[in-house]
Amino acid sequence: MPEEAVSLPADARGGPVGDVVPPAPVHAWIRTYRGVDRRVEAKAIAVTGDAVLVEWGSGQAATAAWVWLAAVKHRVVITTSL
Repeated sequence: MPEEAVSLPADARGGPVGDVVPPAPVHAWIRTYRGVDRRVEAKAIAVTGDAVLVEWGSGQAATAAWVWLAAVKHRVVITTSL
């Protein structure tokens, strides 16, 4: 079972909340209730201007938490045409 992460409170997340469709593969730094910081391979499933809802694990072992936007990096290269 994955460690439970501390999620940002609703008033810190900002808004509005938008869904990430399809979910984007990311690396995210989380903090557990035991005070341990660790990086997880996750999916970004929702986003605000300040925070990202990330989910890691699968099935009944899946865990999700809101983290600061700066704690999340894409796992795939995002290209843009300028």
